[in-house]
Formats: sequence, structure tokens, C-alpha cells
Amino acid sequence: MSNSGEESDESGGFIEISDTFSATETPFSMSEELYKHIQPPMPLVPKNRYTDDLPRSHQDMLFLPRFTDHEGFCSQGPGTSPTNNSVIASTSLISICDSRNNNIVYVKDPSPSGQPYNSNLLNLRKLLKNQENSRMEPVKPNTSIKPYYTPTSEDQTLVFESRFESGNLSMAIKISDNEYNLILQNDINTKGHTQWFYFRVTNTTEGLAVRFNIINLGKKDSLYNEGMKVLIHSESENKTNPGWFRGGTDISYYANGIRKPGSSKMFYTMTFAYEFKYTNDTVFFAYSFPYTYTDLMQDLQALEDNYYVSQIMARRLLCYTIAGNRCEYLTITAQGTPEQTKKRKGVVISARAHPGESVGSWMMKGVIDFLTGTSIEAQMLREAFVFKLIPMMNPDGVINGNYRCNLSGVDLNRRWKTPSKSLQPTVFAAKRLIKCFGKERPLELVCDLHGHSRRKNIFMYGCNYPGRPEVTRTFPFILSKISPFFSYSYCSFRMQKSKDATLRITMFKEARVPNVYTLEASFCGPNFGPYASSHHTAKQLQEMGKQLCLALAVYSEIDIPFCPDPQPSPDGEYSNNIGLLKKGDIVNELKNTKELLEDNEECDSSGSDSDPSEDNLEPEEYAEIMPVNIRKKMMQDKKRPSSDKRRNVSIRSFNPPTSKEKPQETKEKEPEIVKCANCGENMAPGHTCKSPAQKPKPRLSNLSRNNNLFSAFQPYYNAAGKKVRDQATQTPHYKKEEPRSSSNSQSLEVSKERNRSVSQKSGPKNYPKPERSFHQSFISSNLGEMSGTSKFWKSEKTGLPNLTKGKALSSPSWKLGEVFPKKY
Repeated sequence: MSNSGEESDESGGFIEISDTFSATETPFSMSEELYKHIQPPMPLVPKNRYTDDLPRSHQDMLFLPRFTDHEGFCSQGPGTSPTNNSVIASTSLISICDSRNNNIVYVKDPSPSGQPYNSNLLNLRKLLKNQENSRMEPVKPNTSIKPYYTPTSEDQTLVFESRFESGNLSMAIKISDNEYNLILQNDINTKGHTQWFYFRVTNTTEGLAVRFNIINLGKKDSLYNEGMKVLIHSESENKTNPGWFRGGTDISYYANGIRKPGSSKMFYTMTFAYEFKYTNDTVFFAYSFPYTYTDLMQDLQALEDNYYVSQIMARRLLCYTIAGNRCEYLTITAQGTPEQTKKRKGVVISARAHPGESVGSWMMKGVIDFLTGTSIEAQMLREAFVFKLIPMMNPDGVINGNYRCNLSGVDLNRRWKTPSKSLQPTVFAAKRLIKCFGKERPLELVCDLHGHSRRKNIFMYGCNYPGRPEVTRTFPFILSKISPFFSYSYCSFRMQKSKDATLRITMFKEARVPNVYTLEASFCGPNFGPYASSHHTAKQLQEMGKQLCLALAVYSEIDIPFCPDPQPSPDGEYSNNIGLLKKGDIVNELKNTKELLEDNEECDSSGSDSDPSEDNLEPEEYAEIMPVNIRKKMMQDKKRPSSDKRRNVSIRSFNPPTSKEKPQETKEKEPEIVKCANCGENMAPGHTCKSPAQKPKPRLSNLSRNNNLFSAFQPYYNAAGKKVRDQATQTPHYKKEEPRSSSNSQSLEVSKERNRSVSQKSGPKNYPKPERSFHQSFISSNLGEMSGTSKFWKSEKTGLPNLTKGKALSSPSWKLGEVFPKKY
């Protein structure tokens, strides 16, 4: 009873609801209309946190709290000219780092043999097995690491430390209480790339002035000679004046005469002095504002936790690095129907391919914060574009304190042409992402964010169309109208051959995107405009990321409404109202000004877009740290392909021999000589026996051995002696027919000559031009002089041409149907 009652209630309820619909509506269509106005339910279970977002490294690291405050306004210092030091040229870095030196007060990673100097090599054989258990272990927070040097109660020796995320200091040597020589660590699996430094100093004394000499820098010049100061953070000073600040006096950069290991070139020294203001203070010194891998993971997690941002942003894994760290990318766009989303163009922005260029991460942070914001400009950009953002291309290098390379010891911005999936996984995955994204929708902009160590201002490297130079120069020129930090005169649009493997030129050629740029931000600051002679702050770099997006809105001619009261920038200055800028007016100005279309001849591309460095490992050294399968592949790629055919020797394929090896002459393979069995002479195309030793036995043609008209025949030769596929590709040989003789010997000779004419092994090389067509001459010479034609051409049993009777044919058998009518 109960079951029947439940069934009746359900059926009755359905009938009552169905009675409320009109004749044209259905319950299904009504539910679709209803759910358009109802928000989806909030999930009861919170979103799972990532369990693999902790930094992974082969080094033990301390956990540092995040620096929440940033640098305030700071002017640049006076420029200095390089000076020479008293170190003689014969001094080597290895002798300075001798383990017998008792003045060494810090070593980051001493070698097992007791030699403090470490080449920073990492064996990648276990890591490149592409297995889950081959990843490095995550760095555990609050790891207790004992200091290398423990001072006594009255000892004023500074205690150095760099064993934390992004830290870089390999060794500290005490000269006196007021001077220390510092040695930076090489990029992992390289012989140098020393520029980025980040270390901590404790056990300070109030009023103690100390000079620090970083003695193993590799570049010939630096912005330190043009007024750039060292970035400093003091925990005691942070209580009253929070944030980083620029400091240091008597800053200079010069060649020191210390010889590089295994080379005749010299190192350079950056020296500065600093007076400590507090006793027992903890002071950090850095090349630029640190932005670590942990900082990025925390920022991305905060964006995902924001409900509004989660509706317009998707966080996805691009790939895992060699060490097992996450390389992620973001997709930012407005919600819409598939038809609306399909019409939107694509934009790709990446950063931090070079781990020491932390200014790129701060500009990327400005891009992300602006695009996920609530401003009208951001909303209109999300409705017009689909953004793919790769915030950190080289997580391994950022975690381990590298300046330019990843764990495999290569510059990732030199591997875009042919990236390796195992050695450069992030570049391999990013290139595939950009290409697939370009097939899905047209790309409006591809930009890579970097830093520059030898030039001021913020500028771009772009590509060039020789016939229409304004095509690639329009976007940077628009950006110079919006940003007070961007300098168009510093931009360069050259496409050197040595830069073919960079993201800029590779994507310009392969993806055919005109707006592909490398955005370079100086580590120092601008030299023009309202911010001249000042350092770039972290807030200014974030503002630069916002202005990059605003320039995209002007370039795409998005109709942004005019705002009478524009929002102020983070520094309090009002930005230009982009609603007044028109792309057409800017393009006309660019075309009508010849100087704007000329390239910058004083361009110095020694920054992120510079040539490959000499600090890379040699192939023999590089092969020792590679797995066996990758090492074999590297050796196979070096070998030239072996071939029996002789190739044309060109400059690119020519390998000059070493002094020990003698050049080997390539000998052409001589053809085999075959003797004639009749006369004993060499067989060759056109050979004719003049005086045969004995009469050969009669031999029938190959055509008579098989009645199949489509069987494989003997090879044919043309007049030049070349092998051809069949007789139809060559001119037939015409020879006046000799009268038949009753003699058996004459008939055998005639049959022999005709057989040779079929296989095209006889006859002169230069045939006379025939006066008649091939069909006419063949019919007149064969049909006109023959009797019993029907018996000759048709077999009584098979109905196929009987080739064994009568005279041999001078035409191929498959041409018979074209030569004669069907009645034969």
C-alpha cells in the first residue's frame, strides 16, 4: 500500500506541474531558462590545496619570511670610472680559494675532498629518468643549518649566510675586520654566469665600516659605474623605516687581473663600503629585489582563493622542471559563450627565463594584478583577448640562486629553436603552448619580460619587416606615449643571426606574429623624464606591467571611455588618459618621422638578448653529467651522416681537421669493368663485337621469355649511357634493315643486332633526328614488309601477341595497343 501510494503521489505531482506549462513550452526548455538566472551553488568541500608547490632543491636551505615592504624612492649615486687593482695578472681564483687559507669565514657547499672552491656541478643522470621518484625532495621549512663560522664574544668577524631560497654567495674570505673578499657561486653546471648575489650578514657592530669586494664577476662593464647602488634590507632599520633601501658608498666596478680557471681572461670586481648602524643586526644585501618561487606560489594561491578572480582566471600546470618543481601558466579572460570566446585574439606574456632578472617578476606581478582587477580597462581587455601568462619560466634557477641558466647549465632564451624535452622542459612546453594557441586564434602580442645590467631605462627588442618597418614599431611607440619609464629611442629591431634561437626571433619566424618583443627593464633606473637619476622601485615595475596592458588596448583600438579623473599611479603621479590616444594618429606620426623608423646604432644587447656566453661547459664536460641515453644522442648528433654518394662540400658542412689528424680524401667509387664474352673487350653502352672469337648461340629477347606484358624487363640505357626505366623515355634508334639471307649465320647476326636494339645496349650516342613520327616509321618498317601479320601478332590459343615468331619488335610490348588498331 505504501509503495503504491508513493507512486501515485509522484505521478500526480508531475501532472500538476505539467499543467502549468503552455502548449509551446516543455519542462526541459523551462529549466534551461531558469538556470540562466540562478548562480551555481557554492561547493561544500573547499578546493584542494596543492601538495607539490614547495620548492625542491638538492641543497639544504633555511626558511626566510617574506619581505612585504618594498623600496622607497632613492636617487642614483655619482658615476665612477674603472680603476686598476693591485692584484697581479698571474693570480688565479683557485689559489685565492685554497683550503689552506685560514681566513675563509664562509663556504656554502664545500667539496668532499676538502677543497673549498666548488665548480657547482650537479649530476643529472638520476633526475632525467622522467620518473616520479626521481624528483628532488622538497625543502622543509625551518630547517636548522649551523653557521659555517661561530664568533667569540669579542670577535667582530661578520657571519655570512646564503643557504636560503635564491641565495647566492659561495665563499667569504676575511682580509681584516674592515674588508672581505666575496666569491659568488657559478650557475649550476656552468663555469660562470656570476652577476646575481643575495646573502645575509649577522654579528654586526654599530659604527663599523666594512668594504665588500665581489671578485669573480664576468661582465666587462656594469651600471655600478653609472650610479647604481646596492640593495639593502636591515631588520633593525625596518622597524622605523620599513622596506628595502639603496645604500653603499665608494662603489666601483673594474678589472681585477684575477685569471679565470682554464682561460686567459680576467675577472672583474665590484666593491662597495657600508657602515652598520646597529649592533647584532641582520642585514641582507642583494643585486635586485628578490622574488622567489615561494612568493609566486603564495600569490597564485591568494588569487585562486579570491572568488571574483577565480571566475576569470584558470591556473594550470605547464610542466615539471628537472628538479620536479611546478611551472605554471594562467589563462585570464572574461566569461562568455563559445561564440564570443572564439572571436577573441590571443596574448602571451612570459617572465623569469633568466632567474637573476627578478625585475621581470615584478613587471609580471603588475600584469597579473591589473588583468584580474575590477577597472574598466581590465574588463574591456578581458572581453577582447584571451591572456596566457607564464610567470616563471625557470623555477629551478630561481630556487638555487642562478643568474642565467637552469639545472642543465643552458640559457633557456637560447633554446627556443630546438628545445629538448628532457633538458629544457619549460621551453619545450611553452613553445608547444604558443603554437597551439596560435592555431586556435590569432596572436596579437607575444612579450618576454627581462632585465638589463648595462643600460638604463625600460625598452624593447623587436623584429623588423624591411618593406614596412612601422608594423613592428607601432606598439613600442604607443607604449612610450603611455609610460614615463619606457624609452623608444633605446629600442632596437635588429635580427642578428646569433639571436635566432631566442623567443623573439623564433616565434616571429615560426608563429608569424609581428608583435613579438623582449621587454628589458634596467636594474638601475631611467635617465630621462620625471624619474631621471632615480632607481626603479618594485611599485614602478608593477606599474610598468599595467602600462604594457594599456598600450595593448590602444593598439587594438578598444573604445575605452574617457575618464575625467584618472586613477593615480602607486607613486602619486597621474598617468596619461589613454582615451585620448588614437592608433591612426600615432602610426601617421611614426611614418612621417624618418628618425623614428631608423634603428638604434648604439644598441648594446649584452643583457637578456645578448650572445651566448663563454661560461658554458665544454661538450666533454657536459657529457659527464648527462644520462647515458642523452649522452649517446649527443655524440650521434655530432657524427656526420655516412653515405656512399659523394656530396658537394660546402662551408657549413666542412669540418677543418685538427693538427693531429690529417684530412682524408674522399675517393669516388670506381665502376666495375665487365669483359665481353665474345671479343674480350670492355662492355659499355654502345659496344659492338668486331671480331668475335666464336659464334654465340642464338639468344632470344627477354620479351619472348614471358608472355606477361607487364613483367619486369632488363634495364635500358639511353644515348648518354644512363639507366632509364623503359624504352618510352628515350628516342628509338633507326637503322636501315638489311635484306634477309638464307644463310644461318646471317640470320643469327641479324637476330643478335635486333635483340641489342631492344635492350638499348647498342647504337651510337647521338641519334639523328627522325623525319617521321615514331608510329609511322614503325608501321612502314614492320607491317609493310611482313606477310602473315595476323599470325605474327595474335596467338591462336591465348589471343595475346606472339613475340617469338617473326622479327623482334623495336617498340616496347605495352605500346602495342597504341601503335596498331584493335582489329589486329
